[in-house]
Amino acid sequence: MEFKDSLILHRSDHAKLLSDIDRRWITFHCEKCNTVLGDGLSVCGEVQTMGCILFMKVTKAVVISDKKETEQKGDLTHCIYSFLSCRCCRSFVGRIIHSAPARLSNCRSMFLLHKANISCYLLNSSSMVKATSISFEVNPLRESMKEMRHKFQAMYTQMSRFKEELAHGTVLSSASSN
Repeated sequence: MEFKDSLILHRSDHAKLLSDIDRRWITFHCEKCNTVLGDGLSVCGEVQTMGCILFMKVTKAVVISDKKETEQKGDLTHCIYSFLSCRCCRSFVGRIIHSAPARLSNCRSMFLLHKANISCYLLNSSSMVKATSISFEVNPLRESMKEMRHKFQAMYTQMSRFKEELAHGTVLSSASSN
């Protein structure tokens, strides 16, 4: 959905990568009642096999069930978890894993919001999209470090040129002629 002259229009986009979207400018909402459940700064990644987005923290609108659950088969085999629900409409929005085997150790104490039950508001484009249309995969640290290294090298080169021009007085003479 997107806003146009105070009307909300349905918007259907093809899948977008989180890298194409600035994660600081996303809020996550309950699919049924649009209550805000979290923001993009809390997103840690995605568990594609379970269709969930991993969050470090969520808003107080997310209620953690007191009852602990376990499963004997499926993705959550040998896990102890609680259900997460929306405080406003009481709909199921995800799980929080309290105890898990080594294969899911990175999900312990994280909030797993089910993509099918949430939508995303993209502040930059003022549009609401289904969470299933966005990929929340996080680049491996090595790739992110390479990218940052290239950016720093480009900045260093630019600063070196500027310093050289400043030393030779070419920056000042071109600025005074304007």
